[in-house]
Amino acid sequence: MFVSVIIPSYNHAQYLAERIESILNQTYADFEIILLDDLSPDNTAEILEKYKSHPKVSHCIINEKNSGSTFFQWNKGMELAKGDLIWIAESDDVADPHFLEKLVPQFDKNQNLVLAYCQSYRMNANGIVTGSWKDCTDHIDPALFQSDFEISGLEYFERFLKTGNSIPNASGVIFKKQTYFDVGKANSRLKFIGDWDIWSKIVTQGDIFFTHECLNYFRYHDTSVIAQARKNKDHFEYRNQLILFRKSMSHFLSIYREKCKAANKTYYINEKMLSKDLRKNASLAIRKHYFSKIISTTIIAVKTLPFYIVPFYLLKITLQFIFSIFTFALKGNKDSYK
Repeated sequence: MFVSVIIPSYNHAQYLAERIESILNQTYADFEIILLDDLSPDNTAEILEKYKSHPKVSHCIINEKNSGSTFFQWNKGMELAKGDLIWIAESDDVADPHFLEKLVPQFDKNQNLVLAYCQSYRMNANGIVTGSWKDCTDHIDPALFQSDFEISGLEYFERFLKTGNSIPNASGVIFKKQTYFDVGKANSRLKFIGDWDIWSKIVTQGDIFFTHECLNYFRYHDTSVIAQARKNKDHFEYRNQLILFRKSMSHFLSIYREKCKAANKTYYINEKMLSKDLRKNASLAIRKHYFSKIISTTIIAVKTLPFYIVPFYLLKITLQFIFSIFTFALKGNKDSYK
């Protein structure tokens, strides 16, 4: 099967050549490379210039304006892709030479497979391996991820993706291009969790395969997408993105369950998680002293509850608010004495 390898780069010049070489050195050779840069302020453009004439490189595009979202770049690359399978190879990671060789054949073995991914090494800025990313799933099911498995995507969502992104790195994933388009492409508004959103939708469409072999080196450093998101993250903005994700999943599943009855359970699980997250939003507004948002978030939270629960919930929120005001005032008094 032909694979389109999309490299969405931004400000990772120091890692870019190693990343591209790790793709060119794959033992599976039936692929194209699509190079994309989101107007990096470093010398990324110079590095891409060296590779744009390589026979494996089908496109090399440098944006004239920064898009503001890596998921916008994903969608752009997908429109250019000729392959049946897609590999989003993040520009700061590195691949084992056997990555494609090990994962691509799984799609021939199971025609219902929509996504395959591998375990990843944890690698620091200097290229030193410091462990693996298995700890992302150890709190859910440490035994399962010790070996290879194949599973229904709906079951995978219900067991793992419902609470968090158990597929931590796009660089370790291959998926079907058509499925990506079938589920509506990546949501560029979800800057922090767009990958969680698209994986959740893709897996509902068929089976997924996981190999416990570490065939991907997932780099962590101060300029990584994860690090920047954590550094600049507004807690309330993240919660809003989480709720947007839940609502998007509910809308998607409400339509999909009409033709796939098995998706009914997944739909109700996500609805329950949405209700829970809306109530957490109200609590967060109180806890973080976002006073302008307390009333609106509380009203929304109340609407998710049965009428007989509402009085108890309002009492809980009121007590939480009083305690928050008390601690806020106490902190102010302490600061005034400094």
